[in-house]
Amino acid sequence: MNGKPVIVSVTASKPMVFNEFEKHADVILMNFNVSNQAVVDIVTGKYEPSGLLPLQMPANMATVEKQKEDVPYDMETHKDSEGHNYDFGYGMNWSGVIKDARTAKYKK
Repeated sequence: MNGKPVIVSVTASKPMVFNEFEKHADVILMNFNVSNQAVVDIVTGKYEPSGLLPLQMPANMATVEKQKEDVPYDMETHKDSEGHNYDFGYGMNWSGVIKDARTAKYKK
C-alpha cells in the first residue's frame, strides 16, 4: 500500500475474532447493517464515529469454544495492539476511546 492506511470495514451481526487480521489494519470500522453511505461518511470524516459495541468480541477461537452462550461477560475479549479491549460498550471517536454517560453505565 506504499504507506497508505489500511481501513477494514466490517458489517457484522454477531461477535467475530479480530486477532487474525487486526495487526494488518490501521483502522477497523465495524457496523451492524447501516447503509454503505453512512460508512463512507465516517471514513471520509464527514461524521464522527459514536457507536459502542453491543456485544463482546472474543480474543480468539479458543475463547469462543469455551464461552457459554447464556452467561454474560464470560469471555476474554480481544485486546488490540494499542491495548484497547473490545468489550461490551467499547467504542472510539476521533478523540479516542469514548467515555461518556453511556459508557459509565457499562463499567464492570
